[in-house]
Amino acid sequence: MKDFKSVKKLALYSVATVMCVAGQSALAHTGIKHKVTENVAGYNAFTITHGCNGNVSLGDHQDVIAMSAVFPNSADPLMSVVHKLDNKGNSIENLPDLSEHIKGVKPGNGFTNLGLGLVAGGGTLFANIIPTLDGSGAIRGYHTWAGPTPYLSAPLQESVVSTTGLSTFKSGAIQFRNKSCAKSLKVRVAVANWCKSGSENKDADDRVDVWIGHTTPGFADPRTMPYNETDAAAGKSYWPTMTVERNLATNPLPSGCGEGFDLAIEPADADIDAYLPIPKAAYPLGAPVDFVH
Repeated sequence: MKDFKSVKKLALYSVATVMCVAGQSALAHTGIKHKVTENVAGYNAFTITHGCNGNVSLGDHQDVIAMSAVFPNSADPLMSVVHKLDNKGNSIENLPDLSEHIKGVKPGNGFTNLGLGLVAGGGTLFANIIPTLDGSGAIRGYHTWAGPTPYLSAPLQESVVSTTGLSTFKSGAIQFRNKSCAKSLKVRVAVANWCKSGSENKDADDRVDVWIGHTTPGFADPRTMPYNETDAAAGKSYWPTMTVERNLATNPLPSGCGEGFDLAIEPADADIDAYLPIPKAAYPLGAPVDFVH
């Protein structure tokens, strides 16, 4: 077998075949590739558009060597936050759950019908992928990383070329209730792009980019949340978001709804802090590295 560097280059070329064409100037944040139409299941992907940068928009970016994600699909409604939004995207009301608006959600229950599924192998940024399971055994997200165990895969190499990597997942068919005035549901996902591991890097600005709408008790370092100073001062937030759009042709808004409104659901702080870090454990329990935040 050729030496490690040659294999690493080959893996990098394989990753390059799944890079999307949008540049960093077009997509500054880690986002979600596609909007979703009501009642249509399908595949989607996170778009990772730059390496960790320690809140420096221009300059050197660290290679991304791992990624983790947490979805707001807990069976416990207290482990997610549901917002009713105004026409500018601001929260005007918090709702106890999605039961009045989304089919399959019962009062007092969480958003368990997201239909989250994971995709491993070809078409993903990193070959290693481990589902994150909660106490009931439900998939709540995943950890994925570069490295030799059990598969060899390349990092998202900012030091070589500016690229966009795709980390793929799938979702189920989501339906709006006929009597609901909601015209879309924004599924917000907590994402961390990791660039350095180990306790020796726990204070490095460029160890991780954390894409959540606000700090949490476990992720409280604003240096790792790459928003520009103007946005931070204005209290603006950013979430990687999968927007589910109501099919107004087959499921029109009821009379009296006017233009309708948008909903958003996001994981609660406790779930983010519990599931977003990548633990140090032997495969297949977790990644063979210890990412600190």
